[in-house]
Amino acid sequence: MRTIANMALAAVVLTFLAGCTAGLTAFNKAEKLEEEGKLDEAVMKFAEAASTNPQQTEYRMRLLKASEKAAFEHLKKGDTAYEQQLLDEALREYQSAVSLNPALARAKQRSDELIRVRNSLTYYREGLEFEKSNKPREALQAYRKALDLNPENKEIKEALEKLLQTRRTKLEGFELNLKSTKPITLKFKEAKLKDVFYILSQLSGINFIFDEGVKEQNVTILLENASFNQALDLLTSMNKLGRKVLNESTILIFPKTPEKAKQYEDLMVKTFYLNSLDAKKAVNLLRTMLQVKKIYVNEELNALVIRDNPELIDVAGKILEANDVPDAEVLLEVEVIQVSKNNSELFGLGLSRYAVSLNARTPGSGGDFFSDTFDPKVTTTSNDTTTVTTTQVKNLLNLFNWNGYQGFLTVPSATYNFSKQLSNAEVLSNPKIRVKNREKSKFTVGTRVPITTTSSTGSVGGVTVNVQYVDVGVKLNAEPVIQLNNEVTIKLGVEVSSIIGEKTVGSGDAISSVVTIGTRNVDTVLNLKDGETSIIGGLIEDSKSKSKQKIWLLGDIPLIGSLLSSNNDRYDKSELVLAITPRIVRAVSVPEADVAAFWSGKEDDPTAVKPFSSFELEPEFAVQPAATPAAKGAPAAPAAKPGPAAPAGQPAAPAAAPAAGGQPAGPPATPVAASTAAGAQAVAAPVQPAMRGSLNIAAPAGVDLGGQFKVEVKVSDVKGLAKAPFILLYDPIFIEYVGAAEGNFLNRDGKPTTFNALADKAAGRVVVTMDRSAAGEGVDGSGTLLTATFTAKNKGPASLGLQNVKFADQANRPLDIIPYNTVVEVK
Repeated sequence: MRTIANMALAAVVLTFLAGCTAGLTAFNKAEKLEEEGKLDEAVMKFAEAASTNPQQTEYRMRLLKASEKAAFEHLKKGDTAYEQQLLDEALREYQSAVSLNPALARAKQRSDELIRVRNSLTYYREGLEFEKSNKPREALQAYRKALDLNPENKEIKEALEKLLQTRRTKLEGFELNLKSTKPITLKFKEAKLKDVFYILSQLSGINFIFDEGVKEQNVTILLENASFNQALDLLTSMNKLGRKVLNESTILIFPKTPEKAKQYEDLMVKTFYLNSLDAKKAVNLLRTMLQVKKIYVNEELNALVIRDNPELIDVAGKILEANDVPDAEVLLEVEVIQVSKNNSELFGLGLSRYAVSLNARTPGSGGDFFSDTFDPKVTTTSNDTTTVTTTQVKNLLNLFNWNGYQGFLTVPSATYNFSKQLSNAEVLSNPKIRVKNREKSKFTVGTRVPITTTSSTGSVGGVTVNVQYVDVGVKLNAEPVIQLNNEVTIKLGVEVSSIIGEKTVGSGDAISSVVTIGTRNVDTVLNLKDGETSIIGGLIEDSKSKSKQKIWLLGDIPLIGSLLSSNNDRYDKSELVLAITPRIVRAVSVPEADVAAFWSGKEDDPTAVKPFSSFELEPEFAVQPAATPAAKGAPAAPAAKPGPAAPAGQPAAPAAAPAAGGQPAGPPATPVAASTAAGAQAVAAPVQPAMRGSLNIAAPAGVDLGGQFKVEVKVSDVKGLAKAPFILLYDPIFIEYVGAAEGNFLNRDGKPTTFNALADKAAGRVVVTMDRSAAGEGVDGSGTLLTATFTAKNKGPASLGLQNVKFADQANRPLDIIPYNTVVEVK
């Protein structure tokens, strides 16, 4: 048995020495690499040493210093590459600097700037592809996103300007079949309203039908170089007219009155399903903001059913979208520590009774003591029997005997005390509670102590026992308010209670137990940041008591008196320490700017479109015929010659100017031919830039300590990928590798692939090899290559990086891939 124990001890010692030796070897290699200027490799070795021997503080400090030094080196290289306009290389250096030292603000700023430029180019390439695919609306959105991210890019500006040449007028969901898209000029003074609409019809080719309620009135208008929508908005708004588009070439004009609105206005029913906003509160919100015709609350589904015109329903939908946001939540970590110390000393002579009694006994062997009272002392038992209390002679001291009378004296017992008692106690409670924003929460950990109360009823002769329960332990009441800046205001109430003593009171049948409970209460309001810990201390109770009991006169004699006295000294001290840390689980959600603020029309005419918006917004685009791709070098098709005839079913354009002052409109070109030429020119102008693939790490920004999380390695913009070997680097100090699985990119067509992931947990490396050469061809596009699972084991920034990225196609030709790193914060 002893041999087995010795062998086990030897194995433990050898394992410990092996770990120390491995850590020291890695540390020595790291120092050598740092001297040689190989800072990245030195950081990896320092991390290996610190991971092997976490108790060595020196390893950890050298790791932090080396990481900071390597980060500055990458920052310098990034600045040099940035000056030389090597943006991809500069981005790679800046991201490496951030992964090594997240506090390096300048590297973070430059990295974010280059990411915006990179995303801008991505949107620009998408716009070019959309334009080639004859999708001008999608191309417009892509170009505008690209220009928002990089406003100084001239190529994006030129592409957007050329695309704006293919505009098409759209009204109330209909693409109007305009005869001409040339600017319209209207100059009238005191002209008839219907005459102005007639001229507008002649210039645009759109027919107008008037309701019988439209009054003939004079109009004065001066409008130059306007679009059809602008002219129509101005005429209808100035004269209080409504409009309804019947088809692509016909518009109904009617007076804008409640009666005519009911006659021509279309109503629709829409159901809004709410997530976080209560339907009862939502209906009050809508009735306060809008004049809804009909609305119903479905409490079972937490939904609203609205029947009204489409414009009001759009406004209601935007209001609900802005207010139906998920509730914020916070996790409150509370630590309550109560430390108590008790010190008591009992020293000296203690008597059972500090008094003596002298009494005489009557003659005879069975005589009684003289009584000091006329009433005999009796004792009543439960059987209602009465007995007389007497004193036994054998327990008394006989002083004299005279004529049969005897005198006796009581003698107290003496005890000499020399005890000292010390006691330390510590009560620790660590509740964690998750609370919604602005909601009250209660948390109790402890016991329910029963307290009995006994009462008797004299008339009935019965006894009643009542039991009441009192909570003893830790009580926590918290009401958090999460701010937009991720600060948490907490209205906190904490009570810590414990049983100090228990005693019985009453007599006879009415006996009750009384419990003495000591409490510590804290009521405060705190304002803390996310993850910030606040400690509340100093709640100290310090009590000292000294008592002395001595014999009269003898206790006052110097030196001897203290030996003949009983001294009882007691010192009690207790302290309560409270620590609270809020951790935001879900921050306050603020809607986007276009959702939080939007135009809502007029008081009696709600709409989500800004009045006279046609003077600000660009018209929609027409879908152009497919043009010859510019990459082939083919010249753009020449514009067709203008035809003299107007489209079928449209009135011919007037040859002369109207008498009322309308400017003449020349013969318009055929819309299709003009649009085709413009579209071919817009497509042929941009030049497709050379595309480079990228390898990104998709990971959460922050994870909780002890939790598992997944990391996806995604590839973008590759062509003919057949082999994808790379090394995934991670910080083993903060996170631990669990496993990896192949993504769905290489095998998305169902053809066979090979996958292998070999992990070196000590060094923080996962060597990944992926191959689909057996399929006979590579794959194009973007997708997920690898999904890795990690566990957060220590708080701090955990860097994730890519190394030895050597992607190739089926012919083993290398592909140009840019790897990007990232950082995960373990909280």
